[in-house]
Amino acid sequence: MAGRLFELTHLRSFVAVAEELNFRRAASRLNMTQPPLSRHISLLEHAVGARLLDRTNRSVRLTAAGRRFLPDAIDILTRAESAALLARQAARGESGSIVLGFVPSAAVEVIPRVVSRLRRDMPGVNVTLREMMTFEQIEGLMAGSIEIGLMRLPHRDTALPLRKVWSEPFVLAVPRSHPLASKPEIVAADLNNQPFVGYSIERGGFLFEIVHGFLTARGVNPDTLYAVAQSHTIMALINEGIGMGLVPRSNRMICMPDTVIRQVDLPPDLRSDLYLALGPKEPDAIVAEVASLIERELAVDREVDRIPREETQTRPAGT
Repeated sequence: MAGRLFELTHLRSFVAVAEELNFRRAASRLNMTQPPLSRHISLLEHAVGARLLDRTNRSVRLTAAGRRFLPDAIDILTRAESAALLARQAARGESGSIVLGFVPSAAVEVIPRVVSRLRRDMPGVNVTLREMMTFEQIEGLMAGSIEIGLMRLPHRDTALPLRKVWSEPFVLAVPRSHPLASKPEIVAADLNNQPFVGYSIERGGFLFEIVHGFLTARGVNPDTLYAVAQSHTIMALINEGIGMGLVPRSNRMICMPDTVIRQVDLPPDLRSDLYLALGPKEPDAIVAEVASLIERELAVDREVDRIPREETQTRPAGT
């Protein structure tokens, strides 16, 4: 019956004959004999419902239907081979698509490093980035809308596997004009009664708890002028001379011309940590490979905690 499905082997046989215009050469090209090749062509024509080749003892020619059918046959074979290749690559974790969620504070250093490494080492992987709070990432991982999350340690226990992949100390961002910008050594007590820009408890909860908890435990009471959600907002306000703030060290990469980054005598356990989380199900090969790459990239030289006494930010980013 015309219109039934045909097989890829039939298409390959037709394309070989159409390109060679000779059954003997086409059979040799396909490493087969002429009788099964002729059978494939007949089955294909029967399935298509039209004669594709005019053949005599001396010549082979494409019919009008054959000329119209040939480009589509080649396209079908090409796409089938491509689909098989992509499936094999995906099974090996070499290609495919994933959605990566991350907390906003990871955007300064972590995400650029991860994306750069992925583009270099896994160019076949298409990554969609989604800036999300920790609780949003947990919901996304559980629902399957994201495959990997870079988050803060959740307040509540989850069934998700978590691995710490990033840990950095805090530094003091201070206006260049402030006396602390040039003070030889800075201790936590120097922040007492100083104009301060901190994290909000609503959207910057994790960093708020760490910074506020540390200052409270040390009996330090800065004059908090503003409480905001993101580190880049803190840095921008400080650059305008509006207070100072304790921020994760990666924020030194946010180049502000009138801001100085200073190291403060802080306890070694006062750190900003990030955790990598996967969904509750066994990850696909591509997800496991990307997660492994992220861990390898972020493990590089992350334990160097000393920075110069004064790290002045005066140059544009990238110079």
